[in-house]
Amino acid sequence: MKRIANYLIAMAVAAFTFTSCEDVPSPFGEIVKPASDDVVVIEPSGTGTEADPYNVAAALEYIQGLGADVQSPKEVYIKGYAVELTDISAQYGNATFTMSDNEDGTANKFTVYRAAGLGNQKVTDPSFIKQGDIVVICGKVVNYKGNTPETVQGAAYVYSVNGKGGGGDKPSGDVKTVTVAEFLAAAESTSDWYQLTGTIKNLKDGDQYGNFDVDDGTGSVYVYGLLAEKGGEKKKFQELAAAKGIKNGCKITIIGNRGAYNGTAQVTNAYFVSVEAGGDTPTPTGNGDGTETNPYDVTAAIAKGEQAGVFVKAFIVGFVEGQVYTEGATFSSASTSQTNILIAASADETDAAKCMPVQLPTGDIRSKLNLKDNAGNYKKEVLLYGDIIKYFGVPGLKNTSYAVIDGTAIGTNPNGGGGGTSTDEVKTVSVADFIAASESDTQWYQLTGTVKNLKDGDQYGNFDLEDGTGSVYVYGLLSEKGGEKKKFQELAAAKGIKNGSKITIIGLRSSYNGKVQVKNAYFVSIEEGGSGGGGGETATGADGSTIISVADFNAAAESTSVWYQLTGTVKNLKDGDQYGNFDLEDNTGSVYVYGLLSEKGGAKKKFQELAKDKGITNGKTITIVGNRGSYNGKVEVVNAYFISIQ
Repeated sequence: MKRIANYLIAMAVAAFTFTSCEDVPSPFGEIVKPASDDVVVIEPSGTGTEADPYNVAAALEYIQGLGADVQSPKEVYIKGYAVELTDISAQYGNATFTMSDNEDGTANKFTVYRAAGLGNQKVTDPSFIKQGDIVVICGKVVNYKGNTPETVQGAAYVYSVNGKGGGGDKPSGDVKTVTVAEFLAAAESTSDWYQLTGTIKNLKDGDQYGNFDVDDGTGSVYVYGLLAEKGGEKKKFQELAAAKGIKNGCKITIIGNRGAYNGTAQVTNAYFVSVEAGGDTPTPTGNGDGTETNPYDVTAAIAKGEQAGVFVKAFIVGFVEGQVYTEGATFSSASTSQTNILIAASADETDAAKCMPVQLPTGDIRSKLNLKDNAGNYKKEVLLYGDIIKYFGVPGLKNTSYAVIDGTAIGTNPNGGGGGTSTDEVKTVSVADFIAASESDTQWYQLTGTVKNLKDGDQYGNFDLEDGTGSVYVYGLLSEKGGEKKKFQELAAAKGIKNGSKITIIGLRSSYNGKVQVKNAYFVSIEEGGSGGGGGETATGADGSTIISVADFNAAAESTSVWYQLTGTVKNLKDGDQYGNFDLEDNTGSVYVYGLLSEKGGAKKKFQELAKDKGITNGKTITIVGNRGSYNGKVEVVNAYFISIQ
């Protein structure tokens, strides 16, 4: 007799859990039975794949190598003889048996505890597995509670018996396939799992959770969030939808529990199984917050009325011809204009009141989006970044500097995706530096200088701005970003702007006939001094605030109605602060800023987003507006909001 070299590896009690296994393309090869009474050495073999499963020896070695209580990172296939049939339970739908590399069970064996049947079917027949059958199981394994030879605990999934059966999805416990009506009639439970198939309805565009209705003809039920897999990560529905093509109108199969909210049935803990091709584009609703990850739809953008620096996601539905919006709104790809497009929340919208005109600035934005040259853009979805401002007398989008259509980015992403600079990021420069800069429709510059050559009665506000480094022509000054033209006399009267005034403006670097100009310029503030300039008035900043030093701010009276503009260096800002609490210091003193918002009246606890977007850190010089407040006798800037950073 040859010496028996039984390859038994002490293994941990291992639990098998299962992910989906592919269909078997052909029966597995047979395990070779010894030709004589001699017991042979069975060496570890196989790679654990479907085509090359582990034998039991290799499986034991693999399990032991994981370490105690560590789940394998992949599903593995294990093949062996079924021996020692402990229990075939039709009542519970599972089987307990032992696998071995030898038909007589003398080499390399372990017990599989409560295995599910072929596919994800219950075991209903006591003859499901018989002594001597060749069985393949698959799943992920865990080295459970130390080294105990010959035992595997957990719900194993039987993949094949004698080369037949197998395939299908991983078992999900006791899953019942039901109609929506049957699901609605079932009792609430977090342990009973139901599989439903139906049509997706009322899925909102951009929904990160995957909330929608499923309708199968017998009824409709609300799905409260759809995960990519059982127990998967929440707020990842957009990735799942993009990968699987999930949209309104699709026929989808899901598994979940019967839950309820305020007495209304819901599918809870739901996860994806499969989807059939087709469906409609999700219909946008009045949602979004204007960010890149959650852009406004047109309904929300119109309701906003006016806001700088926002993202809007919509469909291109036409263009505006002529100067009168209600008469010129045209729903067609046959555009006569290169300077604008019309967008809506739905690709089939034909009501001008539900649409928004978009001004297309010179450059790639215009050349690649306009319908006159790009008729194929008609009814396509587009993501736009710009300012919500009145255009054609209605809420529109202007100063558009970034767009995404057909997955192609155009222009400069304000969040850095395109490597450019946000239209909201303002560089403070001298006139000489401005003149030396490149022309740009996206980079904004702040300049301070003396007004020269302003003509009496000029409605546009054309003049030269001069500092100690040079002089540049300002081609029109607006009262605010994107404001109305031909209103300079009103601005000049309100602010006291005249030749000799020292003012601060923001604008773009442009040129005309080779001469550098500041275009799209808008007013920031005016200082005392100059030959007749300023008139001794208090300098005025953003939103009509009073420009003031820190020392003067500290000396001012408390008020929630008087607004002050301060510029200083950020000090003592704590890492990770969500509120934006820090000291602001100039050469006259220091004051505590009690929370900095991204805009006047903006959301709190969003400072990290603002800081990342604008680059606010200790040592940076910023301009803010706020009220004079105090706490326990200490002066504070309250209700503060961001203006600019140098």
